[in-house]
Amino acid sequence: MKLYKTTIIPTSNFATPLMGDTLFGQMCWAIRFTYGNEKLEELLSSYETKPFMIVSDGFASGYLPKPTMPSVFLGENSDEKKTNRKKVWLTLAQLESGDYSNAKSDSYISNVSKSEGVIKNSLNYLTFTTSEDGAFAPYSEDETALSKRDIYFAIDESFSLAELQETFTLLSNMGYGKNTTIGKGFFTFSEFESVYISSNSKSFMTLCASSLEGLVCKELFYEPFTRFGKHGASLANKNPFKKPLLLADSGAVVSFETTQNISYIGKAIKGHSSHKETVHQGYAIVVPIKELLS
Repeated sequence: MKLYKTTIIPTSNFATPLMGDTLFGQMCWAIRFTYGNEKLEELLSSYETKPFMIVSDGFASGYLPKPTMPSVFLGENSDEKKTNRKKVWLTLAQLESGDYSNAKSDSYISNVSKSEGVIKNSLNYLTFTTSEDGAFAPYSEDETALSKRDIYFAIDESFSLAELQETFTLLSNMGYGKNTTIGKGFFTFSEFESVYISSNSKSFMTLCASSLEGLVCKELFYEPFTRFGKHGASLANKNPFKKPLLLADSGAVVSFETTQNISYIGKAIKGHSSHKETVHQGYAIVVPIKELLS
């Protein structure tokens, strides 16, 4: 698979976290709207054995997340746990060399990721009141202001760079995540650039939430993440809810007994929706890191 990177520049707040599996789902809708359902079905026909596209989370521009490993493997001072938790960003060179103890904080690299609750109130358009009894019933939703974010796309020969660019352009115009109808989740993006990352290593880090069930490895470190998914577009009209999925969050570390030559790990996920054709991105792009595991 070929790896590309683009940098998005948010032009509004985001109401949904910028995560790879959500981006993949919205890209599938954008492919359908751009090229038709037949094209999307063709791309997904072999997805369980050969993914046509894998999408990463959005990361602070120029950086990648710190690996999810105990402090002893990261070379951190165990007496500075509170400070260490804020240092979450590393360059690719630092990951490859194992320079984990020099991770940077959001404030150090001027990265903005500020969430705040916005008070809203729903309106019944039949009665033009806020509730059945006319009572004021406010609720809160989180919105996040973001600075520039790098997103990585791994694509195979069945999905060209031109198709990726056209599809992502449509997504940027539709908006990402929820509340796009009120102006949330919009962005512009830079030209896609080809990225070369060596795929030979014994240890790797994932760039999005993934399903690592059945993976044969020496060591595995991860934070669990539960995805409570919902359908979008026309599939949201009837039973939009999907079954919860337990995944390994972005930054998971996998170590093998011998050197591997891989660019992604994980698997496709199906059977979690009443819509049988639904597929979830359980794959993750991986980057090699220096082995610190015993």
